[in-house]
Parts: sequence; structure tokens; C-alpha cells
Amino acid sequence: MAEDLSPAPPRPAPPKARDLLTRRLADIVCLPSSQIAPQERWMVADVLDELLRAADVDLRAKVARRLAQQHEAPRGLLRRLAHDRFEVAEPLLRHSQALSDFDMMDIAQSGTPRHKLEIARREQVSETVAAALCSSADLEVMTVLLRNPGVRFASATMDVIVRVAAEHESIARLLISRPEMRPAQALALFWSVSHELRRMILDRFAASRQILQDAAEDVFPLAAREETPDAAVREALAYIDRRQRDRKAADVTPFGSLEGLVERAAQIGFTEELRAEAAVLANVQRDLLNRMIDDFGGEPLAILAKATGLSRQHLTSVIEGSGRMDAFNRAEQAVLVFDTMSVDKAQTVLRYWNWVIARAARAG
Repeated sequence: MAEDLSPAPPRPAPPKARDLLTRRLADIVCLPSSQIAPQERWMVADVLDELLRAADVDLRAKVARRLAQQHEAPRGLLRRLAHDRFEVAEPLLRHSQALSDFDMMDIAQSGTPRHKLEIARREQVSETVAAALCSSADLEVMTVLLRNPGVRFASATMDVIVRVAAEHESIARLLISRPEMRPAQALALFWSVSHELRRMILDRFAASRQILQDAAEDVFPLAAREETPDAAVREALAYIDRRQRDRKAADVTPFGSLEGLVERAAQIGFTEELRAEAAVLANVQRDLLNRMIDDFGGEPLAILAKATGLSRQHLTSVIEGSGRMDAFNRAEQAVLVFDTMSVDKAQTVLRYWNWVIARAARAG
């Protein structure tokens, strides 16, 4: 048999000293606490940290992937790798349970957009971390957070998102469905969103006040008998009361009633005189009435009509009196809300808006 003179296959190069030492030290750092004392782990981590500072990206990424699964990994080493290039930091940002909220807040403030997005995709994101991620008002980060059921938002963070949502429909749509969304925030957002989202807000947040009315039933006569009225109680009872219109004003109005006034408005439009008188009869702030009349949609006027007991025909008169060119579209949207909303829920919404404007006027 002829001798095989072909060259032997090349032997694999021996591992570089840095790679080999790094892997060995990573093995030690990842040992369970039953096999290594904390002082030893910290000492090894310090040496490993120094090695990684000059290591290539692939080696840093390998160590990061190993440490991402370790609950007892040294925090200082984790923090540095989590601040590293995204391809190194990614597994730590998404999976590491050893990173603290403080660490992730720091990364949320100083990291790249990709770092922030990866934190937003974590299985659990605390209120403090979510607040840090939302502080820059990054739309992509907010979108990922709002879609993540494992995120928890503090009320102050929701206020930040509401302000962004007022200008971005996609954020508003996600925000309305979040469990942390409060009625006050949703009803404030109402004015800035589309017809579809307005109906979503009303369906979810226009709550009944029946439980409040039952609880306060015997408080109304008691408060009426007090010689020195309590302003806070009076304001609370005004929110709870089943009656919306000002009955005393109805007895002296030259239009006979709120219905008479809106019939006149349908003929000549809502003049300044009619607006002022309508606000008194409907028992709402003048600024609120102006906002409802001048709004681009018919939903606020539907709420006004339903809350004050106006008929659908008189709702049409209100819309005609507003004098807007898009009266037909406003009427279509208004009737849809009017026909599907209860008087109690309409009053809840109207009184919340009125309370906000009254409070702002007092503060100003």
C-alpha cells in the first residue's frame, strides 16, 4: 500500500491564556454559595473584572450570558457588563435577577435606546424602573412597556404617559386598557383623542355613583340643617347628588327652561348671553360649557344633554346652536353616546370635568 503523504490536519490552536483564565474565573464566580464563601467570590470577581476590561466583545458576551442565569453573581461585575455594548448587555438586561432596581434605573437614564427597550421587555418591571424608562418620553419604550403585562406603573408615571398620549393616538389606545389607569386620568385624556377612543374611555371609566348616593342619603338633610356649611362636604355632596340642573335658576330664566334656551340657540346660535345662561341652568362652569360647545366632536354635548335630562331632539338643537360646519358628524357621534349612556354615568363624567375646572379656577 502506498504511503499516505498528505499533510496532517492542523491541530486546534491552544486557547489563549486570557480566554482560558477568564473561563476558569467565570466558573468560580458562578459556583453556588454552598461551595464558595462571599469573600472568595468577590475577590475572584475583581480579578475577572480586570481581565474583561481588555477582553474582546465575544469573550465579554460569553461571560455575560453565563452570569445572566446566576442569582448570586457579583453586582459590580454585573453592572459593568450591563452597561457594556448591547450585544454584551442584552442577556443581563432581559434575564438577570441579580440586577437591582437601582442598577436598571441607572441604565435607563444613561443607556442606549436598545438597552432601555430590553429592560422594558423584562418579565417583571417595577414601578421605579418603569418611571425611569418613561422619563425620556421615548415612544418606542413606552409602547413596549404598555404592552408588557409584567410592568407596574405608579400613578405619577401614568400622568407622564397621559401627557404623551394626548399627542400620540397609538400610546393612548394602549394606555386606556392598562389596569393602573384611573378614571380621573382617562377623563382628562378624553378631550385629546379620537371618537373611537372616547367611546372606549366612556365604556370603561364612566362609573355609576349609586354606591355613593346610597351611602350619603341621610347626609343631605343633615348638611342642609347645619348653621355653618362645611365647604368640603358641600362640594362632595354636589358631586354625589342625583340632580344636575339648578332649579332656582330655572324659576327665573327668561327662556322658561333649559329646553327653551337650547331651542333659541338652534335659531340664533349660542351667543355669549345664551352660553352664560346655559351654564347657570345646567349648573356647570362657564369654561366647561364653552369647551363642550367648541369641541370638535359631539360626545361632550351628548353627555351634557344626558346628564341634564334633555331629550334627543333637544340634543340636536344644542348641536345646531353650536354653529360648527361639521354639525352632521357631531350629531352622529353625539347620538351614539346619548343612546348608550345612562343618566347617572353621564352626570359622573360631567361633574368630574366641572370639578376639575372649578378647582383650577380656585387655585388660579
